[in-house]
Amino acid sequence: MSEDVSAFLASKKEEDPAEEVENPEEEVKGDWKAVDLPEVEVVTGEENTDCIFKTRAKLYRWAEEQWKERGTGDVKLNRNRETRRISFVMRQDNTKKVVANFILEEDPLCNLVQHAGSDRAWLWIAHDFSEGERQRTKFAMRLGTPEKSQEFKKAFDDAKHFNHCVRNSLECVEAPAIVEEVTN
Repeated sequence: MSEDVSAFLASKKEEDPAEEVENPEEEVKGDWKAVDLPEVEVVTGEENTDCIFKTRAKLYRWAEEQWKERGTGDVKLNRNRETRRISFVMRQDNTKKVVANFILEEDPLCNLVQHAGSDRAWLWIAHDFSEGERQRTKFAMRLGTPEKSQEFKKAFDDAKHFNHCVRNSLECVEAPAIVEEVTN
């Protein structure tokens, strides 16, 4: 082993004090060319939907005997233009990764239960499809204020009732779509 160390030390180049030291703050000069990238249409899966409710929240899921954070971002209730069914979709901020995606279903699924000790948090179970396959998942979600929490509960319960009406061919009033701001 001492031979390895000796070989390493022998191979080390001695530094010449006259050699100029590079400044890491110095601007790098080069023949840089701008590259024109073609515009690519991004398919989100939400093109054929109307957003009827949107808010910000932090989402958790129950996994491996503990609550694990799924992300913070925009929660949307989207109505499909063809089937008229409403789904819950949440994407993480920045990455826009889908962290929850499920259709609001009848009891015992999608039954909001207030989290003990908090007027801003809800628990429920749903058949989530965010990982690419249907999986029964327990969710918890915390909203910013008690008022936002109650707005979410009303929208969630109304959407669940609407899906019940659509599924059973009953008359029901559609919630108006909201106009979303486009951000790039």
